[in-house]
Amino acid sequence: MGAQELDLAGLRRVYGRAGSRCFYALVARNARHWGWTEPGQSKWRLWRAQRQVEDVLGRKLALPAGARVLDAGCGSGVVARAMATRFGLLVAGVDVLDVLLAEARRLSARAALADRTAFTGGDYHRLPFGDGEFDGAYSMETLVHSYDPRRALAEFHRVLRPGGRLVLIGPMSLGPLEEMEPGVRTVLEPYLDAHVLPGARIYHARNLPRLLAEAGFEVEEALDATPYYLPTTEALHVYFRLPWELVRRFGDPAKWLNLRTTVEMYAVRNVTGWYVHTAVKPSR
Repeated sequence: MGAQELDLAGLRRVYGRAGSRCFYALVARNARHWGWTEPGQSKWRLWRAQRQVEDVLGRKLALPAGARVLDAGCGSGVVARAMATRFGLLVAGVDVLDVLLAEARRLSARAALADRTAFTGGDYHRLPFGDGEFDGAYSMETLVHSYDPRRALAEFHRVLRPGGRLVLIGPMSLGPLEEMEPGVRTVLEPYLDAHVLPGARIYHARNLPRLLAEAGFEVEEALDATPYYLPTTEALHVYFRLPWELVRRFGDPAKWLNLRTTVEMYAVRNVTGWYVHTAVKPSR
Protein backbone atom coordinates (compact mmCIF):
# COMPACT_ATOMS: atom_id res chain seq x y z
CA MET A 1 0.00 0.00 0.00
CA GLY A 2 1.51 3.29 -1.10
CA ALA A 3 2.01 6.18 1.27
CA GLN A 4 -0.55 8.29 -0.61
CA GLU A 5 -3.37 5.72 -0.73
CA LEU A 6 -6.29 4.94 1.50
CA ASP A 7 -6.31 1.28 2.52
CA LEU A 8 -10.09 0.97 2.61
CA ALA A 9 -10.00 -2.83 2.47
CA GLY A 10 -7.66 -2.89 5.44
CA LEU A 11 -9.86 -0.56 7.48
CA ARG A 12 -12.89 -2.70 6.69
CA ARG A 13 -10.92 -5.69 7.92
CA VAL A 14 -10.01 -3.94 11.17
CA TYR A 15 -13.43 -2.48 11.98
CA GLY A 16 -15.92 -4.52 9.96
CA ARG A 17 -15.25 -8.10 10.97
CA ALA A 18 -17.68 -9.81 13.32
CA GLY A 19 -15.10 -10.19 16.09
CA SER A 20 -14.19 -6.51 15.94
CA ARG A 21 -17.80 -5.34 15.93
CA CYS A 22 -18.63 -7.67 18.81
CA PHE A 23 -15.71 -6.29 20.83
CA TYR A 24 -16.68 -2.68 20.26
CA ALA A 25 -20.38 -3.26 20.91
CA LEU A 26 -20.08 -5.35 24.07
CA VAL A 27 -16.81 -4.20 25.62
CA ALA A 28 -16.58 -0.57 24.50
CA ARG A 29 -20.29 0.32 24.14
CA ASN A 30 -19.71 1.23 20.48
CA ALA A 31 -16.83 3.59 21.29
CA ARG A 32 -13.50 3.08 19.57
CA HIS A 33 -11.21 4.89 21.96
CA TRP A 34 -9.29 4.24 25.16
CA GLY A 35 -10.07 5.84 28.52
CA TRP A 36 -8.87 8.51 30.94
CA THR A 37 -8.47 7.65 34.65
CA GLU A 38 -7.75 10.33 37.22
CA PRO A 39 -5.32 9.68 40.11
CA GLY A 40 -7.04 7.73 42.86
CA GLN A 41 -9.78 6.35 40.61
CA SER A 42 -10.26 2.64 40.02
CA LYS A 43 -8.71 1.43 36.77
CA TRP A 44 -11.47 -1.16 36.42
CA ARG A 45 -14.17 1.45 35.63
CA LEU A 46 -13.49 1.35 31.89
CA TRP A 47 -16.73 2.95 30.69
CA ARG A 48 -16.27 5.82 33.12
CA ALA A 49 -12.75 6.26 31.77
CA GLN A 50 -14.12 6.48 28.23
CA ARG A 51 -16.59 9.17 29.24
CA GLN A 52 -13.85 11.10 30.98
CA VAL A 53 -11.62 11.30 27.92
CA GLU A 54 -14.60 12.60 25.98
CA ASP A 55 -14.96 15.30 28.64
CA VAL A 56 -11.27 16.15 28.27
CA LEU A 57 -11.86 16.64 24.55
CA GLY A 58 -14.83 18.93 25.14
CA ARG A 59 -12.89 21.06 27.61
CA LYS A 60 -9.90 21.36 25.27
CA LEU A 61 -12.15 22.43 22.39
CA ALA A 62 -13.41 25.20 24.71
CA LEU A 63 -16.17 26.27 22.33
CA PRO A 64 -19.57 27.77 23.14
CA ALA A 65 -22.80 25.85 22.72
CA GLY A 66 -23.95 25.94 19.12
CA ALA A 67 -20.43 25.95 17.68
CA ARG A 68 -19.95 23.77 14.62
CA VAL A 69 -17.31 21.05 14.98
CA LEU A 70 -15.76 18.45 12.68
CA ASP A 71 -15.26 14.88 13.93
CA ALA A 72 -12.54 13.43 11.68
CA GLY A 73 -13.00 9.65 11.65
CA CYS A 74 -16.27 9.61 13.57
CA GLY A 75 -16.85 5.84 13.66
CA SER A 76 -20.27 5.09 15.13
CA GLY A 77 -20.62 8.62 16.47
CA VAL A 78 -20.10 8.00 20.20
CA VAL A 79 -17.83 11.01 20.61
CA ALA A 80 -20.00 13.20 18.39
CA ARG A 81 -23.03 12.47 20.56
CA ALA A 82 -21.02 13.19 23.69
CA MET A 83 -19.96 16.57 22.29
CA ALA A 84 -23.56 17.34 21.34
CA THR A 85 -25.17 16.35 24.64
CA ARG A 86 -22.53 17.46 27.16
CA PHE A 87 -21.18 20.55 25.43
CA GLY A 88 -24.02 21.65 23.15
CA LEU A 89 -21.92 21.44 19.98
CA LEU A 90 -23.18 20.80 16.46
CA VAL A 91 -21.02 17.97 15.13
CA ALA A 92 -20.39 16.90 11.54
CA GLY A 93 -18.76 13.48 11.49
CA VAL A 94 -16.78 12.08 8.55
CA ASP A 95 -15.77 8.47 8.05
CA VAL A 96 -14.82 6.21 5.14
CA LEU A 97 -16.67 3.12 6.39
CA ASP A 98 -20.32 2.87 5.39
CA VAL A 99 -21.11 0.32 8.08
CA LEU A 100 -19.97 2.72 10.82
CA LEU A 101 -21.79 5.68 9.29
CA ALA A 102 -25.04 3.69 9.20
CA GLU A 103 -24.54 2.77 12.83
CA ALA A 104 -23.79 6.39 13.75
CA ARG A 105 -26.98 7.64 12.08
CA ARG A 106 -29.10 4.92 13.68
CA LEU A 107 -27.75 5.54 17.18
CA SER A 108 -28.09 9.32 16.87
CA ALA A 109 -31.67 8.98 15.67
CA ARG A 110 -32.44 6.71 18.62
CA ALA A 111 -30.91 9.30 20.99
CA ALA A 112 -32.94 12.11 19.34
CA LEU A 113 -29.70 13.81 18.28
CA ALA A 114 -30.16 13.81 14.51
CA ASP A 115 -30.56 17.59 14.60
CA ARG A 116 -27.19 18.07 16.35
CA THR A 117 -25.09 15.35 14.72
CA ALA A 118 -24.67 14.64 11.01
CA PHE A 119 -22.52 11.94 9.44
CA THR A 120 -21.03 12.06 5.95
CA GLY A 121 -18.98 9.59 3.96
CA GLY A 122 -15.56 10.97 3.17
CA ASP A 123 -11.81 10.79 3.58
CA TYR A 124 -10.46 13.43 5.95
CA HIS A 125 -7.52 13.95 3.60
CA ARG A 126 -10.09 15.38 1.14
CA LEU A 127 -12.86 16.81 3.27
CA PRO A 128 -16.22 17.44 1.57
CA PHE A 129 -16.59 20.87 3.18
CA GLY A 130 -15.79 24.44 2.23
CA ASP A 131 -13.12 26.70 3.65
CA GLY A 132 -13.70 28.04 7.14
CA GLU A 133 -16.92 26.10 7.81
CA PHE A 134 -16.05 24.95 11.33
CA ASP A 135 -15.32 26.53 14.69
CA GLY A 136 -13.47 23.43 15.84
CA ALA A 137 -12.22 20.03 14.74
CA TYR A 138 -10.93 16.93 16.45
CA SER A 139 -9.52 13.48 15.91
CA MET A 140 -10.18 10.99 18.69
CA GLU A 141 -7.53 8.32 18.11
CA THR A 142 -8.01 8.35 14.33
CA LEU A 143 -5.00 10.29 13.02
CA VAL A 144 -2.95 7.09 13.40
CA HIS A 145 -4.90 5.76 10.39
CA SER A 146 -3.77 8.68 8.23
CA TYR A 147 -1.73 7.72 5.18
CA ASP A 148 -0.58 11.36 4.89
CA PRO A 149 -0.76 13.25 8.22
CA ARG A 150 0.57 16.47 6.67
CA ARG A 151 -2.26 16.49 4.17
CA ALA A 152 -4.84 15.69 6.86
CA LEU A 153 -3.61 18.54 9.06
CA ALA A 154 -3.71 20.90 6.08
CA GLU A 155 -7.35 19.91 5.49
CA PHE A 156 -8.25 20.50 9.13
CA HIS A 157 -6.63 23.93 8.86
CA ARG A 158 -8.54 24.70 5.64
CA VAL A 159 -12.01 23.93 6.98
CA LEU A 160 -11.49 25.83 10.25
CA ARG A 161 -12.37 29.50 10.49
CA PRO A 162 -9.66 31.90 11.70
CA GLY A 163 -9.44 31.36 15.44
CA GLY A 164 -10.82 27.82 15.10
CA ARG A 165 -9.54 25.14 17.43
CA LEU A 166 -8.13 21.68 16.73
CA VAL A 167 -7.71 18.89 19.30
CA LEU A 168 -5.87 15.66 18.50
CA ILE A 169 -6.11 12.85 21.04
CA GLY A 170 -4.43 9.52 20.57
CA PRO A 171 -1.49 7.16 20.90
CA MET A 172 1.89 7.60 19.28
CA SER A 173 5.45 6.46 19.66
CA LEU A 174 7.72 8.61 21.77
CA GLY A 175 10.19 8.92 18.89
CA PRO A 176 10.92 7.63 15.38
CA LEU A 177 10.54 3.90 14.85
CA GLU A 178 14.04 3.63 13.43
CA GLU A 179 15.49 4.69 16.79
CA MET A 180 13.80 1.84 18.67
CA GLU A 181 15.43 -1.40 19.73
CA PRO A 182 15.05 -4.22 17.16
CA GLY A 183 13.08 -6.35 19.62
CA VAL A 184 10.55 -3.57 20.15
CA ARG A 185 10.14 -3.00 16.43
CA THR A 186 9.58 -6.73 15.93
CA VAL A 187 6.47 -6.43 18.11
CA LEU A 188 5.31 -2.98 17.10
CA GLU A 189 5.64 -2.88 13.31
CA PRO A 190 3.52 -5.98 12.49
CA TYR A 191 0.87 -4.52 14.78
CA LEU A 192 0.90 -1.21 12.88
CA ASP A 193 0.49 -3.07 9.59
CA ALA A 194 -2.31 -5.33 10.86
CA HIS A 195 -4.29 -2.40 12.24
CA VAL A 196 -3.64 -0.10 9.27
CA LEU A 197 -1.81 2.61 11.21
CA PRO A 198 0.46 4.28 8.63
CA GLY A 199 0.29 7.59 10.45
CA ALA A 200 2.08 6.04 13.41
CA ARG A 201 5.08 5.46 11.15
CA ILE A 202 5.25 9.14 10.20
CA TYR A 203 4.44 11.25 13.25
CA HIS A 204 5.44 10.80 16.87
CA ALA A 205 5.58 12.77 20.10
CA ARG A 206 8.68 14.68 19.04
CA ASN A 207 7.58 15.82 15.58
CA LEU A 208 3.78 16.25 15.69
CA PRO A 209 3.99 19.82 17.11
CA ARG A 210 6.28 20.71 14.20
CA LEU A 211 3.86 19.17 11.68
CA LEU A 212 1.03 21.20 13.20
CA ALA A 213 3.08 24.39 12.91
CA GLU A 214 3.96 23.59 9.29
CA ALA A 215 0.24 23.21 8.56
CA GLY A 216 -0.31 26.76 9.83
CA PHE A 217 -1.44 26.09 13.40
CA GLU A 218 -0.26 27.67 16.60
CA VAL A 219 0.28 24.84 19.09
CA GLU A 220 -1.32 25.74 22.38
CA GLU A 221 -0.45 22.55 24.28
CA ALA A 222 1.16 19.16 23.77
CA LEU A 223 0.02 17.27 26.85
CA ASP A 224 1.58 13.91 27.69
CA ALA A 225 -1.54 12.13 28.94
CA THR A 226 0.10 8.71 29.28
CA PRO A 227 -0.33 8.52 33.07
CA TYR A 228 -4.09 8.95 32.62
CA TYR A 229 -4.26 6.25 29.94
CA LEU A 230 -2.05 3.59 31.49
CA PRO A 231 -4.72 2.41 33.98
CA THR A 232 -6.98 1.45 31.06
CA THR A 233 -4.05 -0.30 29.37
CA GLU A 234 -3.33 -2.26 32.55
CA ALA A 235 -6.96 -3.23 33.15
CA LEU A 236 -7.57 -4.40 29.58
CA HIS A 237 -4.37 -6.42 29.61
CA VAL A 238 -5.57 -8.29 32.70
CA TYR A 239 -9.10 -8.78 31.35
CA PHE A 240 -8.12 -10.14 27.94
CA ARG A 241 -4.77 -11.87 28.37
CA LEU A 242 -6.38 -15.31 28.74
CA PRO A 243 -9.00 -14.84 25.98
CA TRP A 244 -6.24 -13.76 23.59
CA GLU A 245 -4.17 -16.83 24.43
CA LEU A 246 -7.15 -19.05 23.70
CA VAL A 247 -7.84 -17.31 20.39
CA ARG A 248 -4.18 -17.52 19.39
CA ARG A 249 -4.03 -21.25 20.06
CA PHE A 250 -7.43 -22.46 18.97
CA GLY A 251 -9.03 -19.76 16.83
CA ASP A 252 -8.24 -17.26 14.11
CA PRO A 253 -6.25 -14.34 15.62
CA ALA A 254 -6.86 -12.17 12.55
CA LYS A 255 -10.55 -11.99 13.47
CA TRP A 256 -9.80 -10.61 16.94
CA LEU A 257 -7.37 -7.77 16.36
CA ASN A 258 -8.82 -5.83 19.28
CA LEU A 259 -7.78 -8.54 21.72
CA ARG A 260 -4.32 -8.34 20.22
CA THR A 261 -4.28 -4.61 20.97
CA THR A 262 -5.11 -5.10 24.63
CA VAL A 263 -2.47 -7.77 25.17
CA GLU A 264 0.49 -7.49 22.81
CA MET A 265 0.80 -3.71 22.91
CA TYR A 266 1.25 -3.88 26.66
CA ALA A 267 4.79 -5.07 25.92
CA VAL A 268 5.70 -1.80 24.16
CA ARG A 269 4.08 0.61 26.60
CA ASN A 270 7.48 2.09 27.50
CA VAL A 271 8.09 3.40 23.97
CA THR A 272 4.56 4.61 23.24
CA GLY A 273 2.44 7.28 24.83
CA TRP A 274 -0.91 9.04 24.66
CA TYR A 275 -1.04 12.74 23.90
CA VAL A 276 -3.53 15.56 23.70
CA HIS A 277 -2.45 18.22 21.23
CA THR A 278 -4.42 21.47 21.20
CA ALA A 279 -3.84 23.98 18.40
CA VAL A 280 -5.43 27.11 16.99
CA LYS A 281 -5.73 28.48 13.47
CA PRO A 282 -4.40 32.03 13.80
CA SER A 283 -6.89 34.85 13.40
CA ARG A 284 -4.43 37.03 11.54
